[in-house]
Amino acid sequence: MGCLVILLVAFLADNPYLADAQLHPNSFPANHLAGEYYLKENNLSAAIPYLEKARALDPSNYTNGFDLALAYLQVNSIAKSRQLANELLKQEEKPELHNLLGDVEEADGHTQEAARQYELAARMDPSEKNLFDLGGDLLKHRGFEPALKTFAFGVERYPRSAKLRVGLGVSYYSLGRYDDAVQTLCQAVDLDPRDTKALDFLGRMNDISPQYADEVTKRLSVFVRNYPNNAAADYYYALSLRKRTAAQSAANDRSAEPYLLRAIDLKPDFTDAHYELGVLYQDLQENKKAIQQFEIAAEQRPDFLQAHYRLARLYGKEGKPDLARQEFSRIQALKAKGHETFPRPSMSAN
Repeated sequence: MGCLVILLVAFLADNPYLADAQLHPNSFPANHLAGEYYLKENNLSAAIPYLEKARALDPSNYTNGFDLALAYLQVNSIAKSRQLANELLKQEEKPELHNLLGDVEEADGHTQEAARQYELAARMDPSEKNLFDLGGDLLKHRGFEPALKTFAFGVERYPRSAKLRVGLGVSYYSLGRYDDAVQTLCQAVDLDPRDTKALDFLGRMNDISPQYADEVTKRLSVFVRNYPNNAAADYYYALSLRKRTAAQSAANDRSAEPYLLRAIDLKPDFTDAHYELGVLYQDLQENKKAIQQFEIAAEQRPDFLQAHYRLARLYGKEGKPDLARQEFSRIQALKAKGHETFPRPSMSAN
C-alpha cells in the first residue's frame, strides 16, 4: 500500500524520477535524477534537497556538485555556493568553476575577486562564454580598455559570435569611438538579426555617427520587420527616420509617424514615444496634436522638463496664457529640485 501511495505522489508531482527517489532514498542515481529533473523544470526549491541528498551519498560526483552549487547561487545562497565551488576546485580545477565563482563574488559585491575569477576562467579556457563574461564584468566596472582588448580577442577567435561583437561595440562606445561602435554593432546585427541586444544598442546610438546613419537605419528596419510586436523596434526606427529627415531638411515628412503611433499602440505608457510624436506634430505645425502628446508625456513622467517646456511654448501660441504660466511654474519648481537641464529622454521601452 505504501509503495502505491509513493507512486501516486510521484505521478501527481509529474516527476518520473520522484517515485524512484522515494522508494530508494539512499540511492545516489535516484536522488540525482530527481534533482536534475526539477532543475530542467526550473523548480530550484524542489531540486536542491534531492541534489543535496545525492551529494551526501556521493561527494565525488562532479556533475551533481556543480549543479548544486549553481542552484545555490540562483536562489541567492551565496555562501553555500562559494563553499561548494571551492570544495569542487580541490577535487579538480576547472574553468567553469572559476566562472561560477566569478558570478558568486559579483553577486556578493566582491568586484575585484569576481574579476580575478573571470580572468582565471578565460585564461584556462578562452571559450566564447568565458570571454564574454570577463569582458562584460570589465565593462560593468568601467574597465573599458581591458574590456575592449578582451572582446577584440574574442571576436578574432570567434568571428561569427554576434554577442562578442555587441560587447566590442559597447566597448568602443564607452571609449568615445562612436564610428567604430556603430560599425561593429551593424556587423553584429548582420551576423544574427534575432539578437535584440545588438539592435537595441544601435537604436540608442542612432545619432552619434553621421557616417553610418544610413547603415543604422537599414538595420533598424530589419528590427521592425522581425519584431512587429516590439514597441522599441518601431520607436528606434522612427528616431532614425527623424534624424534622416532633419539632416535632409525635408518639409512635411511624416515617415516616422506610423512607427511612433504603433509603438504607442503596443505600449501606451511609452512616454518617450509620446514625446517624440509630439515633437513631430510640432514640427508639422499641428499644435493641437502636439499638445495632446506632450500632455500625456508630462502626465506619465511629471519631472519631464522637455515636455513641460514645449507645452508652455505651445499653450502660449494657442492663446492659453494661464496654462502656459502653470507649465513655466512647474519648470521652475523642477529646476529648484535640481533639474537644471533638458536631458534627452531615455529610449528604453521597458
